[in-house]
Amino acid sequence: MRYKLQTGSFAWLIHRATGIALTLYIFVHLYVLSHLRDTARYKEFMGLMKSPLVRLGEAGLLALVVAHALNGIRLTLVDLGAPTRIQKLMFRIAVAIGSLAMIFGSVQLIGGGR
Repeated sequence: MRYKLQTGSFAWLIHRATGIALTLYIFVHLYVLSHLRDTARYKEFMGLMKSPLVRLGEAGLLALVVAHALNGIRLTLVDLGAPTRIQKLMFRIAVAIGSLAMIFGSVQLIGGGR
């Protein structure tokens, strides 16, 4: 038996993967913040946060949040009764809005928003 990856299945996979990644990020984020009680360590860590690699990571985090949020809105619309025949259209709209948000947000994070 062959399984054909449909738009809904692909969107579900994206939603699950981004949800798991965001959950793991929250735990790591809380762990790091709980170990920054010392002023010197905090200043050292804030200096590290200005590195280009960290800014690139923040852009990746933005991508996870945007993808998860827009897909969540799409899934909510489906749960509220939006016809499944427009699922591809809703997915494409979410990808378009997400792409625009990522372009604008990444320029701000990496380029010069700080």
